[in-house]
Amino acid sequence: MFHSLRFPTQQQDFIWLKRRQKIRPSVLAKELNVSRPFISKAQRIAEGRILQLFHHTARVNRIKLKHISSRYGVAVGYCPSVQSKAYIIYSPNLGIQTWYTHKGNCRDCESKAICTQTLKQLSVEWMISLPQNQSISENALVLFKKIEERLGWI
Repeated sequence: MFHSLRFPTQQQDFIWLKRRQKIRPSVLAKELNVSRPFISKAQRIAEGRILQLFHHTARVNRIKLKHISSRYGVAVGYCPSVQSKAYIIYSPNLGIQTWYTHKGNCRDCESKAICTQTLKQLSVEWMISLPQNQSISENALVLFKKIEERLGWI
């Protein structure tokens, strides 16, 4: 089913991210010296590829999806095997990231630096500030809750 699974190209990523930031297609077309239909087609292709990535990631991680937005690069579901809410996030800078809600012991975790950097990148992309005095898992919950609120999912 996913034999042609592909990430968006660098140009499609750029267009997708700018459209997520509400930059008008005509402005992008002028900036990139291409036509408006080219911008629309590139965005549709990027969204289609992101949607395929979401479905593939959910399937391999046994996540039952509840909400999907390939336009914004977010999918939310539930993973029965870990009994946790799961977030699948697409970012041009990070690729696909899967997060599970949990109370982690972040102080002693070997992935602390990676998680911290990932959350920082996502908070910059979404223009969401995170509290400085909370654990990584608490900041992740804050970030994902604000993203869900923006998308009208909660």
